[in-house]
Amino acid sequence: MIRKDPKIKDTPVIMLTTEAGQDKMMEGKAAGAKAWVVKPFKPPQMLDAVAKLVLP
Repeated sequence: MIRKDPKIKDTPVIMLTTEAGQDKMMEGKAAGAKAWVVKPFKPPQMLDAVAKLVLP
């Protein structure tokens, strides 16, 4: 739904999930996710994911 809204279609999406399987990651990517963080996670993991999406 995010990708269909012209106002927010380019907003980077990070999936925060308990799913670590390759098939689920592919589903998330197909849905528009740009990064994947598996729970439980440490704060630096989330910060790294965000940095990859917002820093040049």
